[in-house]
Formats: sequence, structure tokens, C-alpha cells
Amino acid sequence: MGLLQQKNTQQENSGSVVLNSRRLMLAPVSRAFTEDIFKEFTADITRYMRPKPAGHIDEICRFIDVSVEKMNAGDQLVMAILDTETVQFSGVCAIHGKEQGITAELGIWLKKSAQGKSLGREAIALLVQWAKYNLALSHLIYSVNKNNIPSRKIAESLGGVVVSESQRKSQSGKHLDELVYQIDISVEFEI
Repeated sequence: MGLLQQKNTQQENSGSVVLNSRRLMLAPVSRAFTEDIFKEFTADITRYMRPKPAGHIDEICRFIDVSVEKMNAGDQLVMAILDTETVQFSGVCAIHGKEQGITAELGIWLKKSAQGKSLGREAIALLVQWAKYNLALSHLIYSVNKNNIPSRKIAESLGGVVVSESQRKSQSGKHLDELVYQIDISVEFEI
């Protein structure tokens, strides 16, 4: 059993999960998204994040391969965010297991042209809803840079409450002032 301890052990592995809303489809990340991720995961997108943009497309291939391996092991759920009508790539979101059966962390990034349309909130809400019915957890955590107001609004719109603050250094060498939100997954909300 992976870090994302499931309520029902008969569940399919997280690498085969597909989630849908009116505007979005979340599909497991795969090599099919390599070029999109490489092109869109830029310095501007990562300015509030710990990771840095890939210097070479091979780094994206390694990220995808490790993500698929961890999804198959039940340690995380890493999803490509796609438009339901055009199937156009918009970004990546994830639930990363931290401690088995205790906590897991949400994460997201959207390409520049997909920002400002509430797609981030919709994608994270889909992940929270999936966690509610599939994981043996009471809450998820969502770390966000204090200056990233749109990401803070995602957490707050889902009832997230700040439970801690910390300073970290990004892989690009920037100092990040992080807020850690706790999101209760038993709460009902609209997607």
C-alpha cells in the first residue's frame, strides 16, 4: 500500500484515475505531455514555487517517469489538467503522500494563458473531492507562497485555514515565505 492510503482497498491504482468537471478533465500525467510541460513550466510560472524550470526536456521525462512510478505505487496522484472540449493542456496538479494515512499535500501550476479563469480552483476542488471518497484522510495540506494571492484564494475558497508559516529556499535560490493551509476534505463545496 502506498502513502496515499485508500479507504477502499479494491480501488484502481492512482495511475488510472481520470477526473472530470464541466470545464476540465484531469488525466494521469504521461510522456504525451512532455513537450507541453517543458514549454509551459517557465521561470515566470515557478516564481512562487520550490521547483525551477527544466533546463532540458530530459528532466521532464524523468519527472514524468518518477510520477508514473509513484502513482502506480499509490504514493501520489499527478494529473495533467486538460480542457474538456479541446483537450488542450493547461497545467499539472497533484496530491503527494507525505505520511501514510496521516497527511498528503496538494500542488498545482497552470500555464500563463490558463491563469485568471478559476481553473486552478476547479482542478484542486476535483482533487479534494476525489480524496474525500478515496483516501483515509480527514484533511489535505496546501503550501503556497504568501505573495501568491491567486493560490491563496484557491485554498481559502475551499475552507482552507493557515496552520503554519515557514521560509524555504527554492531550487532557483529564491527565498519563499510559505503558508501551509489545511483543507478539511469532509466539507461540501461546489466545483
